[in-house]
Amino acid sequence: MSSLFNLKELKNQGGFKAGDLLAVDPKLYSKFLRHLSRTVRRDIITKNMVFLTALSAYTPEPINLFLRGESSIGKSYNVVQALKYFPKDDVWLLGGLSPTALIHQHGILIDKNGDLILPSSKPDKDASPEEKEAWIQKMKDSRYLVALNGKILVFLEAPHFETFNMLRPILSHDAHQISYRFTDKSGKGQLQAQHVIIQGWPATIFCSTQEKYVQDLATRGFTITPEMTQKKYEAANILTGKKSAYPWMFQHDFDYMLLEGYISFLKNHLSEIKAVDPYAIKFAHAFPSRSPRSMRDFKHLTNLIKVSALFHFAQRPLVIRKIKPEAVKDDPTVNGDKEIEERYIMVTKHDYDFIMALWNNIQETTETSAPGHIIKFYHEAVEEEAREKQEFTIDDLTEKWNSKSEDKKSSDAIRRWTSFLCNIGYLTSKPDQADKRRQLYKTIQGNQKSRKYTNSQFSSIFTLETLKAWLKEAEKIFAHNSLLLKENIITERETSIEEPHNRHFLSETTPRANISLSTSEASLTRTASKVDENGKINHLRNFKAVYWSDGFYGWHPCAACNQTKLTSWQAETFQDEKVWLCEDCKEAWEKQQAGDA
Repeated sequence: MSSLFNLKELKNQGGFKAGDLLAVDPKLYSKFLRHLSRTVRRDIITKNMVFLTALSAYTPEPINLFLRGESSIGKSYNVVQALKYFPKDDVWLLGGLSPTALIHQHGILIDKNGDLILPSSKPDKDASPEEKEAWIQKMKDSRYLVALNGKILVFLEAPHFETFNMLRPILSHDAHQISYRFTDKSGKGQLQAQHVIIQGWPATIFCSTQEKYVQDLATRGFTITPEMTQKKYEAANILTGKKSAYPWMFQHDFDYMLLEGYISFLKNHLSEIKAVDPYAIKFAHAFPSRSPRSMRDFKHLTNLIKVSALFHFAQRPLVIRKIKPEAVKDDPTVNGDKEIEERYIMVTKHDYDFIMALWNNIQETTETSAPGHIIKFYHEAVEEEAREKQEFTIDDLTEKWNSKSEDKKSSDAIRRWTSFLCNIGYLTSKPDQADKRRQLYKTIQGNQKSRKYTNSQFSSIFTLETLKAWLKEAEKIFAHNSLLLKENIITERETSIEEPHNRHFLSETTPRANISLSTSEASLTRTASKVDENGKINHLRNFKAVYWSDGFYGWHPCAACNQTKLTSWQAETFQDEKVWLCEDCKEAWEKQQAGDA
């Protein structure tokens, strides 16, 4: 039996027509994250970004994700756990392997026509001279093919330098196919030249980014750091204890089979549909574009928004483009008597809200390619020191950090962090005239890219006029085509342009994400927004029950601490009111209940 899904209800909602019962569940994404949370505590941002990055492998523009931070903070663990729902053949867990090892492990031998060469097709000793000569020529023209389409490459360690250089044009999306030659040993131990073709764009996740050549690639993806808090470490240790005490609780269950099956179904289904974003141009005008880096970030964000829409393909409006035969009559590969139909899933405000709220939490680490703990150090120690002194030393910063943080650091560690901040343009230094053995540091005014991006500016792009203008322009692009709007792929009921707008862009039930990207409001910079613990404790005493809600997994204001966080926990008050609760306050409520008991 499934504890997450009512399969009978999903069947009645048209799940079989969608191709998979789970496709019609409006709470599907939250249930994936709920199931994943059984083995990964907290780390909400990391879980979401790894999961979405892996999903992007099945789209035309896969994403690169870089996990940065100190060792033993859960980078590899997060990734391996989030990818357990994906087909095993699609997930390549790679270490520092050489190009030759990569090719032998994942390449297939093909002839000049692209047909697979099997070892069994080699002529035996009784074959004719002509057959043997043909085989020799066939092998001379052969090549290895490493197909990366639909793959998720996980670099648990930094890749071998030669391997990285070989893959870089693919990982950078500079070329869809590259040709590469290397020297390998034959079965007889002789050196021989080999030809390999690497084809397709994979989704990639780097769990180790210490090497400079990997850091240089980080501008072509998102950079995140797993949570580094005592609460996470405690939750992880409790989870480890539960695994030891109740190992059968963590075996693969029926829900896991259902979720794993949906990913396999989605992989195959996404080859038939694409995503379309009617508001992409308006979004481009609203997106801050003050540096060359913004061009890549904008592209990555729009791709991630489409991933969200495609994951919920059965719950999004359907756009059908029909091409009349006259438009393709000169194409010999197309049946000129048959009308061509292309299907697109429409991106909605729900997708924008969710992805932009994630962006709010990873924007600074992504734009600077900096580990989260260094950004936190800057905002919680350096900025505060800069308000007290115009110039300061490493000793000043070490004292400031250690007075505030539970994770004490040596002056050598603080010096490395400070050097990194100088490299990314957050600090500048000069020799101390009073003691030239040390440096004086100060912040660079205006050093950070403007992150001022308010809810009002963002929400204003989703107008009915913009949607109508998009539809009108789309119909004008080709003379021999027409566009139809349908409610979704289940009903396929034709709708007016107003209906999807009212339902998906004006819905008051859709939680609005706090997407203000002001630096002072970044998630890692909260020194002035600490919660009054006594007030929070009093709030928690008002709740008689706390439970996981199968409602929309998204950004909700916590009724206890008043912070907007990604959550699906709800609390019930003694007045029978239902309110949202963040994971921190949920854990505090549980401890309070245990203490009261």
